[in-house]
Amino acid sequence: MPIKTLGNLLIKIFIMVLFGFFLKKKKVINEDFQKKLSGLLINAILPISILTSANSEYSKELSNKLLQSAGIAAGYYIVAIVIMGILCKHILLGEKKKSIFKTMSVFANTAFIGFPIVGELYGPEGTLYTVIYNLFYQLFLFTYGIKLLSGQDKFEWKSLYKDVSTMVSVLAIFIFISPFRFPGVIVSTLGDIGNMMVPLSMIIIGCGLADLNIMDLLNDKFSFLVSALRLLIFPTILLVILKMLQIDTVLAASCVLITALPAGSLNVVLAEQYDCEPKFAAQTVIQSMVFMVITLPIIILLINQVL
Repeated sequence: MPIKTLGNLLIKIFIMVLFGFFLKKKKVINEDFQKKLSGLLINAILPISILTSANSEYSKELSNKLLQSAGIAAGYYIVAIVIMGILCKHILLGEKKKSIFKTMSVFANTAFIGFPIVGELYGPEGTLYTVIYNLFYQLFLFTYGIKLLSGQDKFEWKSLYKDVSTMVSVLAIFIFISPFRFPGVIVSTLGDIGNMMVPLSMIIIGCGLADLNIMDLLNDKFSFLVSALRLLIFPTILLVILKMLQIDTVLAASCVLITALPAGSLNVVLAEQYDCEPKFAAQTVIQSMVFMVITLPIIILLINQVL
């Protein structure tokens, strides 16, 4: 990716986040409206964006890359979970905080930030890879993640088919491998709706930053460790491995970029549900989002240099 293109994208993101920050500070957007915007994004605009990516022209090569992306996603989650299990044996944390520390470090904001950013950089092909990655995110979070946070020997399989983006992702894969394609006017309309992903998600992030207490970002050293693992260490390791395996550039770049995203906001919801250090979860999500402004350009530049 040319430096100018990257610079323009980062400027766009900065302006949109700043716009959301301003709207929240001026009370044009209040807490209730912000939650409704998030619901609109996740339950309506994101599924439309996923469906649009399924209209890509079928090819055997792209199908093979989708299988590779599944292998990369599964490999990342398995290795990251093992690494966190080993790491947590050597740090002094209570059991509840240790559990949320693990999930915060492993599970990124794949849907809310991943789809708009990867789609903006790598188009429908990148979005398809994100669809696959997000399916494995849901699979591991609603099995391993909930088992860990709840402290019970159970898997929340029903949560998988209750999630809208998961169901639409499965549908998108079936559409892609089938001969069916949407008519041109439908594709154009769905594309226009899906294009709302980037500005709306960045505005919502800006709204979240408007509520930030700067001291909350500095109070817990383990929040910094989560941010380091999520934003720099895991994506850099993955980048080196994919380079050694000589994976296709767009596929490798998309997977590394998804791995370089902030801690997922769904961690906070689950932490609240299972009373598992929700305050730590919330401040860590916000901190990693703030740091992403610095780390994401670094990772993208590394991707350009290495791949």
